[in-house]
Amino acid sequence: MKRHTAFRLTRLSFIALAACAAASLAGCRATTCAGDSAVRVGTYNIRLSGFGSYVADKDTPNAWEARKADMVAFLRGLDLDVFGLQEVCPDQAAYLRETLPEYTMVGDHREADRKSGEASPVCYRTDRFDELKSGTFWLSETPDVPGVKGWGAACPRVCSYLVLRDRRTGRRFCFANTHTDHVSAEAREKGMLLVIERMKEFGDGCPIVFTGDHNCRETEAPAMAVSKLLANAMFESETAPSGPWRTFNGWAWRDEEFPAAEALKLPAEVRNARKGSPDAEKNKKTGRHVYEKFGPRIDYIYVTPGTRVLDYATRADARPGQKLYPSDHFAIVATVEIP
Repeated sequence: MKRHTAFRLTRLSFIALAACAAASLAGCRATTCAGDSAVRVGTYNIRLSGFGSYVADKDTPNAWEARKADMVAFLRGLDLDVFGLQEVCPDQAAYLRETLPEYTMVGDHREADRKSGEASPVCYRTDRFDELKSGTFWLSETPDVPGVKGWGAACPRVCSYLVLRDRRTGRRFCFANTHTDHVSAEAREKGMLLVIERMKEFGDGCPIVFTGDHNCRETEAPAMAVSKLLANAMFESETAPSGPWRTFNGWAWRDEEFPAAEALKLPAEVRNARKGSPDAEKNKKTGRHVYEKFGPRIDYIYVTPGTRVLDYATRADARPGQKLYPSDHFAIVATVEIP
């Protein structure tokens, strides 16, 4: 990826045009009707490498040094146009910029110096988009003061954002990405509402794509508050979502996942059940709680109401030849058409 300092249009064939004209809006395939206006977006918590003397997942196959090449191959395979990352430490940011030069990465790290700690950057294809505006603010009562913890949060939290112009269509949109606090529910809710209000301000009313690891279920107050203003892309998808329900795997391998499409047929309180619910189980060896068969879904893509979501997927790809994942979260991807 290029350090931040700063499809061509193809003619649809006559057959494709005729097919789109004859089909209803819902029946048209994304690749045919949306054409060059479709934007592939995503979000992915890549799991931190560590900080100071702390090395995350030290001496395991899940340590960053052991998985970073697989991570880059996976990201490249997703073929995204714009995406948000979470838990990106400075060494990880440098590696991704070097190995994914087709993308520009934008976003400060969360500590007061803006250079240390985790970041939640946004990455976009340099050859497709013009960057009109960008920045990072802190999820706190003083969002423009670096390094501040807001509303009882365990650590500083940031949102990085962009206003982009798509060279193919001329359309503008805001893309915001964050990692909300894992301790304070108030910080999660107020932080996400702050993101939306700021995007309205920075984007002059243009459409919003809001991604991230939001550390909450769809039935909990932070997600419900955001859902009153933006649409959960999973629920808006014109095709059934593919992949598993859970987005946080905690490095726990599963040979079979509970499909998101099947989970959506169940009541929300069932698919989002937590510890203490009838579905919950205990690990007899450790005594620790093991998530129910659905698993926690805490990563999201939200869009401005009226945005077409052509497809949506949770990507639970394994590292090549191993029963291991590139991260302790799964990537979430969607194809959208910016209004």
